[in-house]
Amino acid sequence: MKNYFFALWLFALTITTHATVLTPESKQINLLHSAQFLEDPSGTLTIDEVRSMDKRFHTWTRGGTEMHFGLTASAYWFRVPVQRLDSASPDWLLTMEYAKLGQLDFYQPNGQTIHTGSSRAFNTRPYFDRFFVFPITVTTQEEHIYIRATSGYSLTVPMTLWQPDAYREAQQRFQLMQFMYYGGLIVLAMYGLVIYLALRDTRFLIYSAYIVITGIGIFSSNGFGRQLIWPNAAVFDEIAPSSFLALGAFFVVLFAQKLLLRPGERSWVSRGMQLSQSIFLTIVVLILLQTVFPAVLRPANQLLMLNALGMGVLISVACARAYLQKREGIRYFLAGWIALWFGISIASMRMFGWIPSNGFTSYAVQLSTVVEMLLMALALGDLLRIEHLAYKEAQRQALATNQDLLQITQTSEEHLKKAVQERTAQLEASLKIEKNLREQYVRFGSMISHEFRTPLSIIQSQASLMRKEHERGLDQVTKRLEVIGSAAKRLTVMFEKWLHSDAITQTMEVLEIKPIELQPWLSTLINNSSHLLLNHAVNLEFNSHVNEVQADEYHLGVAITNLIDNAAKYSPVDTPITIQTLLKEGYVGIAITDEGPGIPLEVQDKVFAEFFRLSPENSIRGVGLGLSIVQRIVKAHGGHAALSSVPGHGATFYIWLPADCRKEHK
Repeated sequence: MKNYFFALWLFALTITTHATVLTPESKQINLLHSAQFLEDPSGTLTIDEVRSMDKRFHTWTRGGTEMHFGLTASAYWFRVPVQRLDSASPDWLLTMEYAKLGQLDFYQPNGQTIHTGSSRAFNTRPYFDRFFVFPITVTTQEEHIYIRATSGYSLTVPMTLWQPDAYREAQQRFQLMQFMYYGGLIVLAMYGLVIYLALRDTRFLIYSAYIVITGIGIFSSNGFGRQLIWPNAAVFDEIAPSSFLALGAFFVVLFAQKLLLRPGERSWVSRGMQLSQSIFLTIVVLILLQTVFPAVLRPANQLLMLNALGMGVLISVACARAYLQKREGIRYFLAGWIALWFGISIASMRMFGWIPSNGFTSYAVQLSTVVEMLLMALALGDLLRIEHLAYKEAQRQALATNQDLLQITQTSEEHLKKAVQERTAQLEASLKIEKNLREQYVRFGSMISHEFRTPLSIIQSQASLMRKEHERGLDQVTKRLEVIGSAAKRLTVMFEKWLHSDAITQTMEVLEIKPIELQPWLSTLINNSSHLLLNHAVNLEFNSHVNEVQADEYHLGVAITNLIDNAAKYSPVDTPITIQTLLKEGYVGIAITDEGPGIPLEVQDKVFAEFFRLSPENSIRGVGLGLSIVQRIVKAHGGHAALSSVPGHGATFYIWLPADCRKEHK
């Protein structure tokens, strides 16, 4: 029993922290070792639930000067005990100097709650600062402050208590150094840009782009962008650091290729650099997708760090090769690259939680870029000096080459002029023939495109439905394949007819007239057109005195299919379509009746005109060729097409074919 109480006492010691006692001499106090943390993987715990879980809080034991949890989807709660002496000031500032805390909820002992963070409006911050600063009132009794934090980046939680005046003084010194840094970047970028404008050397333009883009990335990651430029653009601020740094890394690789690789080199190093560039651009796209898919940001940041490490290996190998080859200007680039890669490696290891987080590791990239950009500027200047004489020689050779090319061009122009004259004569001879065929070709193309569009649209829509049904676990494959097969069969018939035509001009002039038994032929045609009648039943009404008709089977099928398609498109769902065979003096008729909206009397004489549509702006597909094709086919048979319609009561389209050779059913 005694051992049991001793174990409980040891456990209590491991979870107990003492309040930080503030004295009049206290100016700045790091709360790392007095604060405790609790992981909330689900992110659903409330403040009342957390207050009841005091024994589940842990103290920080991993070293460093701030808590760092790497890339994590969990929410973390922090409990901070505070207390002051009677002689100490009650007014303090609790700062969290990390700009990428997406959601930050601050619960004071007096019950006041502040909900802020980088993903929330800037005006939710109680203190105008690039970081998160909370004014608190500390009493002489030990009290607990609770904080909840999440991040789409690596979760770093530095917590410091400041006297207000001491914090303002420290921030002024820090911001002075920061803006000296950004001023230096602007000077280097202007240096590269001016030289580019003078010499048109793209290396200097790439160098300037790298400095500007990387500078914007660091500017936004340090919180200055949100504070000073885009305070109301929370979504943009969330993606700005990673996207700009990834784009800056893209220009680093491009810059290294220009300096380290020979023109046209196709080694594994050059291919690796190209792959790394592609990955950086892909990361930029993934980060931009965060606006639609928020979960993308965290894996994109992980990929950014991993690719940055791989990029470092590739460029280091390229540097070593160029240095061993004693190429001029490489020593400065090599020194600068070592500095930059060292900073990137430190930042990557910190992001993954492999090394402690402190002031140096937090600003490793920013510090390394200062050295790296200066050394790269020296490398460019050295290369510029070396290439000056070679550039002048290249200009001389280019001038000589241009003179040779000019002579060759003049000779070629003479040959070309002669060839053009000969070809013009040939074209003029064929122009007359082409002119005669053009009108017929356009008509034929319109008819073919109209006929092909319907089955192709059906195949596309059915494939889309199959995909959606498959995603939802529905098995309608047989049904969809039947419809696709029907549409494909229709395409096959049209292709065969097209390919076996002797000439375009003979498509409608030469008909293959033969007897057609209407009753079985129409039944088969309806079955083959099931893809057009998915939402409609068909009533077949055969005249007992009509048995067969003399017609071109393919073209008659095209005409009737067009009428069936129109009836299905313009009829309400689940309404029937009626197909009849008719007989009048000298003609055999086929009628297709729908229960659609009908056609106004004033436009009924226009419906068979090419490209005429009753309502061009509606969503029903079509280009106004279907009925004109029907009319042309029927006239080619010596018959005529007709329409009977009362607005609001459907429409009936008739095909009347000569009955000269028909055989009546006895």
